[in-house]
Amino acid sequence: MIKTIWRSEVANLYKGIDAQTVADEIADIGESATAEQIVDKAKDENTELHKCFTWDDEVAAEKYRIIEARQIVRHLVRDELPDAKNDTPPLRVFYKTNNGEGYKHIERTIIKKEDEYQALLARAMMELRAFKAKYSMLEELREIFDLIA
Repeated sequence: MIKTIWRSEVANLYKGIDAQTVADEIADIGESATAEQIVDKAKDENTELHKCFTWDDEVAAEKYRIIEARQIVRHLVRDELPDAKNDTPPLRVFYKTNNGEGYKHIERTIIKKEDEYQALLARAMMELRAFKAKYSMLEELREIFDLIA
């Protein structure tokens, strides 16, 4: 059996909530679990999963609006025709260059300031390493992973 713990960067968010029990409760839903099924299971106050959610509707609504704001920013893209040859996805208009600050406009801020550009490059490399770690068990990607520092 795989031992389950919380990721270090969110451990304080779920302090006192047993990660293994939460993982087991989600796995018990079935071979796969949708977000809706997880929320439904968490409604049972006797589950460990219940402790992971905000049940005060006013507080939860504000948290959800923050999620919506993040979605809005992530879905704003440059109005460019996609390259039919390689089906390149559109480029985002806003990026976070670090975890401490908000979203920054690619042309108005990031491209014009060398330190912001370097911060975005460092973030991109961090995300590549995270992707490599996340999918390291896939042998078919080994050659690509070898290129990631």
